[in-house]
Amino acid sequence: LQPTVVPSIDNAGQNPQKISNWIRDISELHRSNPPPNVHYSKNMPEVEFLMQMWSNEMEETLAGAMLPSAELNVDTKAYARIVCALLDIPVYANLTESLHLLFTLYSEFKASNQEALQPALD
Repeated sequence: LQPTVVPSIDNAGQNPQKISNWIRDISELHRSNPPPNVHYSKNMPEVEFLMQMWSNEMEETLAGAMLPSAELNVDTKAYARIVCALLDIPVYANLTESLHLLFTLYSEFKASNQEALQPALD
């Protein structure tokens, strides 16, 4: 890695506009960068596969099923494994990778729902 020079703002307390500009520039930089690539140690399904619509039969089954709540009497790791299993996310020895995929799926699902609602809001 190459060292990076990070500029500072002299008298930052007296230059709120420079601070606002810096925050805006950094936010824009983060938005313009592609998301990082993650290489899992085992095969994991693609997020696009996990986002596919469930069959009507599965939807009906889930509508009538009692899904586990957060009050289930299991530890956090066991609960995470249950949630991953419900969403077809494999869990291997490294639970962190499964949780990464779970949160990536959540992020993509949330973003796609916002995009779908956007025309209705205009």
